[in-house]
Amino acid sequence: MNDPSEEHQNQYDNLLANLMISVDKEGIMQYNCDWDGSPDGITAVASIFYKIMFEELSETILAEIKQQCVLDGREESYTQILNFITSLAIDSNRGGIDDDVVVQPDQVFHL
Repeated sequence: MNDPSEEHQNQYDNLLANLMISVDKEGIMQYNCDWDGSPDGITAVASIFYKIMFEELSETILAEIKQQCVLDGREESYTQILNFITSLAIDSNRGGIDDDVVVQPDQVFHL
């Protein structure tokens, strides 16, 4: 019989890179990023961030969450998730006055 903790470890042994994001019960967001020290591992971790930043990985993940919510009959949960994301985005945009550029882009290299 396979030990579940051993299966879990084997799953991670096969990864070149991983990024885990979690929120604890106090609402504190934490993350852990790890990668193989090889060139392939560095490429893999860079690829994770590239996909998040430029290939709309967050939208892909939300689409998969929606599909799972529909399959599980939890469409209301998905709607609540989207409503909360929208609320956070609106709240973050209200502070526009503080978004002034402190250092001009052409001066960044002169710091």
